[in-house]
Amino acid sequence: MDKSLSNRVKELCSKHGITLKQLAETMGIKPESLSRALGGNPHLSTMKNIANALGVEVAELLTGGGAHEPLTSDFTAMVVKEGETYLFHSASDLKNWLA
Repeated sequence: MDKSLSNRVKELCSKHGITLKQLAETMGIKPESLSRALGGNPHLSTMKNIANALGVEVAELLTGGGAHEPLTSDFTAMVVKEGETYLFHSASDLKNWLA
């Protein structure tokens, strides 16, 4: 199943018991700025800031696993289409999305 970066950040916020607004405050930015970053194609520096604010590695934003955690899949693909970022953890999910 595909997951957007926005959905992954929302999952991590929920896991950490914070809202997107609180995440934005922690990052020192307006919630609207965070929303635009998550809805578009954020720069690596923005992704690092998000990861730092959540206390995770950038890899966990993209794959669901930290640098020292085993990934649940040996396949991860990231696709950016029309400014939206999608993650796939299996070739069949990617093929289904492409179809």
